[in-house]
Amino acid sequence: MNASMKIGPNRTGIATADRDVDDVAEAVREFPPTSEGDDTGIAEVLAVSVAEADPIGTLPPPASLKQTAKSVLQRLRGHRASVFVDKLGERLAFERAGTRLYDALIAKYDALGGFSGGPEREDLVEFRNREAMHFMLLAETLNRLGADPTVVTPSADVTAVLSGGLPQVVNDPRTDFLQCLQAILVAELADTDGWTVLVSLAREIGEDQSAADFESALAEEERHLANVRRWLQTGVRGQLEGEDVAAE
Repeated sequence: MNASMKIGPNRTGIATADRDVDDVAEAVREFPPTSEGDDTGIAEVLAVSVAEADPIGTLPPPASLKQTAKSVLQRLRGHRASVFVDKLGERLAFERAGTRLYDALIAKYDALGGFSGGPEREDLVEFRNREAMHFMLLAETLNRLGADPTVVTPSADVTAVLSGGLPQVVNDPRTDFLQCLQAILVAELADTDGWTVLVSLAREIGEDQSAADFESALAEEERHLANVRRWLQTGVRGQLEGEDVAAE
């Protein structure tokens, strides 16, 4: 059994301090909320903030794009080009983060070892290298289209915030390898759906070569997802059977 499944000094629940329950309840009655009303006030403040806020990000102006006669962005122009570049930037940022996430997972594997039925180190290295290759594919695509791959697009910004907790889990020295796989599963789920959207966009705007490249990347991500799911399920079953999944 890994360390997180052992009985320990966890005092976060009220049952471990039952002698203080009555005192806590009495304090709540003695010191009620200082204002009347409900959470509608919060919603009203949020509505005002939303109305006054700037967008979370923007795309670069057309003048900063590379001006090439055959630029797909020139052909598309306007909103369609902006959507495509935004989503390309989102996937590029996610693949870069995914590469770093697997780097951290490999380091955790080296520190703790794996478990029976789980991934081997070479599996993790392969997945990591595929993430890096996908990053390079997206950077090359943006360059070919005349866009700047160093731009943080609005969707890239949002995705970075959404996935910000994943590296915190994997890099936390207190988490075991199985808990880190849970973070990888979340990343692979989001990654697979992201590539599905990108394939659809490329097909819709007539970027058939990009769509074919993206479909190959999607197939690889689907394989990653299937394997991570299987490893995680195997690890949880091992916990039920009392096996040590923290180290093999």
